[in-house]
Order: sequence, then structure tokens, then C-alpha cells
Amino acid sequence: MPTGERVKVDSSDVRSYYSHGSTVISRKLIRFRIGELLVMPHR
Repeated sequence: MPTGERVKVDSSDVRSYYSHGSTVISRKLIRFRIGELLVMPHR
């Protein structure tokens, strides 16, 4: 079994997984920040 191909596939999978996770986390953070701004009283 060629290890080079496996490494390539694994690296691409990890990259896509990390990119997906980062987008989900950023969405949650943005939503949380918007909620904070809406809840906080404007001075």
C-alpha cells in the first residue's frame, strides 16, 4: 500500500474537517456576539 497517497488523503480530510469546524465555530461566535450586543443596554 503506497503511504504517499494515504498521507495526501488524510491531510485533505483533516483540512476540510478543520475548515468546516472553524466555520461552524465562527458562526456560533458571531451569533453570540450579536446576542450580546442586542441584550446589552445602549449607553
